Amino acid sequence: MLDYRVFTFLVLYDEMNYRRTAEKLNMTQPGVTQHIHYLENYYGVKLFEYDGRTLSRTKNAERLKRYFDSIKAEEIDIREGFVPKDTIHMTVGATKTIGEFVIVPEIRSFLQNHNHNLDLIIDNTENLLHMLEKARIDFAIIEGVFDKSKYGHHLYKKEAFMGICSKNHPFAGKTVTLEEVFAEDIVVREPLSGTRTILNNALNDRGFSLDNFRRCISVSNFSVICDLVANNNVITFAYEPISRCRNDLATFSVADIQINGEFNFVYCNERVAKEKIDLIFNSQ
Repeated sequence: MLDYRVFTFLVLYDEMNYRRTAEKLNMTQPGVTQHIHYLENYYGVKLFEYDGRTLSRTKNAERLKRYFDSIKAEEIDIREGFVPKDTIHMTVGATKTIGEFVIVPEIRSFLQNHNHNLDLIIDNTENLLHMLEKARIDFAIIEGVFDKSKYGHHLYKKEAFMGICSKNHPFAGKTVTLEEVFAEDIVVREPLSGTRTILNNALNDRGFSLDNFRRCISVSNFSVICDLVANNNVITFAYEPISRCRNDLATFSVADIQINGEFNFVYCNERVAKEKIDLIFNSQ
């Protein structure tokens, strides 16, 4: 069981404010300070410091946070293991490309066993990582970019990141230039999504941005994006499996943008997560 002072640390780590932390924990501010000083003395490191009136985390605080998140996941797994039951239940997070277009066969196979139960949460990268830290999901499957220094992870698979258009679009099946692409209307996912981040990074590396397109439309739902691409003469960029979801979509390449993106299993505790990952993805 985690020490009660650890929970004070975790709340302060998120809130970055002693007053709000005290209010959230129904404590006094001196009580919060006392808990943090105890942990600093116990580990022999500084966890938080002020620069003027701004509170910041130290590198030691970030390291300790990762350790406590791992212990929290282990504790939940042990506590659940004490309850005798026939049913295996897990909560899995996935970014939208993966949840909607990639892992459905594995999920279907896992659920063929009537003793298996699953909550699948499909959300953007930022929200899934937050849920992971709060132990609200057992593991996440994330496309593209995330801070690998903060989480345990291993590769699930790699997929090509492609231009996607209607089968009737002049780009279909071709390799085009960036200048040709910028003359088009583009539809992209919402900010902080994995696919949008990858496209932004690729454009920024070449000195461009989404503003270079003739028009940029933001839609948070892939089904709507696919429909717009198929019927409204707009293009998008996404992982190749999305192009296979409908017969009226095609792919195209951009001459100086060749991207193979990663799909990664991401977790706080490797042992706990690996057992659950194997049940779904390595049991076929």
